[in-house]
Amino acid sequence: MRLLFIILFFSSFTFSAEGDFNCGTIECDNFSADTTDLASLQSGLTTYMNNCYGCHSLKYSRYNRVAKDLKIPIEIYQENLIFDGSKPGELMNISLNEKDAVEWIGAKPPDLTLEARIRKPEWIYTYLRTYYPDASRPYGVNNRVYQNVSMPNVLEDLQLNLSAAEFDKVIYDLTNFLVYVADPSANERKRIGVYVLLFLLLFTSFAYLTYREFKKELK
Repeated sequence: MRLLFIILFFSSFTFSAEGDFNCGTIECDNFSADTTDLASLQSGLTTYMNNCYGCHSLKYSRYNRVAKDLKIPIEIYQENLIFDGSKPGELMNISLNEKDAVEWIGAKPPDLTLEARIRKPEWIYTYLRTYYPDASRPYGVNNRVYQNVSMPNVLEDLQLNLSAAEFDKVIYDLTNFLVYVADPSANERKRIGVYVLLFLLLFTSFAYLTYREFKKELK
């Protein structure tokens, strides 16, 4: 029974390299990921590919794996979300090289495949929602979570043209997608874990009944 308890405990735990990042001088907004919500993940992927992917790669992901997990026909994915002629089986690298990135924007933007594990999803969600105008900064904006950030507000057009609730939904979906892409096997692992636990419970029951029968014979 002690072994079963240990297995149950660790099966319910999602292994993560998540860091303990606070949100600067403000409190992080609440965020609860749902990587079973395909509509949210598809929306987040679309936002990412159209607004973030030009600078931020997802180099540990493959186009066809994302398409499969998010139930997007690969032909539709290729036609609408692959902009550089990459093949579906390739890793999601970008064409921006480090030399050009340093020359144009001062630094190479980081790969974001594991961002939701390196930082808390709450940090990402809050960060993307808290840009504000600041004429003293090179791009005219600053961020309440990451003061003097060098990244422009790439979602500014959406922020200006959507209602607050609609924009929050865009940011939620984008963050939700980053949670998925940081651990794409999480849902499958949890699904298999349920069957493993059920098997162990059934096996333990039969083992206990067998033990009782042997104990009777020994008396």
